[in-house]
Amino acid sequence: MHLLSLLLVAALPVASFARMHIHRNPQYYGSKHHNVARTTKYKLQDKHHGQTFFDGWDFFTQPDPTHGNVIYESRENSQDLAYVQSDGTAVMKVDNMTNVAPGGNRRSVRVTSKASYNGALVIADFWKFAHGPTVWPAFWAVGPDWPNGGEIDIVEFVNDDKHNQYTLHTGSGGVCRTDPNVGPKYKSANGTTDKGFLGTPVSTECMSSSSNNAGCAFTDVEGSAGTPFNMASGGVFAMLWDNTHIAIWRFQRNQIPQDIQNGNPNPETWGTPTALWSDDSCDIAASFRDLRLVINITMCGDWAGAVFNNGNRGGTCADAVANSTNYDWAQIKVNHISVYQPV
Repeated sequence: MHLLSLLLVAALPVASFARMHIHRNPQYYGSKHHNVARTTKYKLQDKHHGQTFFDGWDFFTQPDPTHGNVIYESRENSQDLAYVQSDGTAVMKVDNMTNVAPGGNRRSVRVTSKASYNGALVIADFWKFAHGPTVWPAFWAVGPDWPNGGEIDIVEFVNDDKHNQYTLHTGSGGVCRTDPNVGPKYKSANGTTDKGFLGTPVSTECMSSSSNNAGCAFTDVEGSAGTPFNMASGGVFAMLWDNTHIAIWRFQRNQIPQDIQNGNPNPETWGTPTALWSDDSCDIAASFRDLRLVINITMCGDWAGAVFNNGNRGGTCADAVANSTNYDWAQIKVNHISVYQPV
């Protein structure tokens, strides 16, 4: 997410990064220019689900690095914003009950996984994802020393946009770009291999900095975010990251592969991904390390604020934060987030 991680490392205790690296399995981390292995199987490493969902996350309480109109609350102070329903659904939301002065800050949450990863298959099942005027929600993964540890944005959009965006941010440690002509690594639904990705490339240079943080991105089709996504009971996002490529798929609720539902994911049967970055154009091994998962909802800030009036809303984004009804749909509802590693 654009600049969200600038304060992440500074805000964490040193011990937070004293975590064991995941050893690289040669079957999983292939050599450069080698297609993804076709016999890889995966085992569950972490699953965030049900009444213990928040036990695997730290609550971020520092000022928003993206300059949003937000107060990120601690776990103790966010019982009304971060909780688990009786059916096991985890909820994260923006405060839509409190009066806030125009230009003021509104309460919300940002959580970061306790575990870090060096390669993973991440499957996130969302019933709903936050949207609305001023709202900037995201589900992403970020490494230390941003942008040098890398960042992968899996779900991200602003305001009432109906198109999800998938983005990489990298430092100067290795060349990383989107290749619009990247060859296919996965067979499409009809068994062909004529296309590498389904999304639309919107930027190709992944290297980011505090002054140029667009990253390299793909946009998804209308309905992949916002009201249409929620009206369809959400869906699943799956991100596979190894040293040969990063691929992201999105599945509508009625099209989730059976192997995902059974807990035995098999990406090689999922068809063409929406977003794909290959080691042919991106030095993935040098650009991404020790990534931790993040879920957050901010308001306005560097992106949502900058494009707020593209929808001809009138007024300023900061002033709109005072309208609590803007946040009636500013909530993320999670079935589960599961992290797999190759066997």
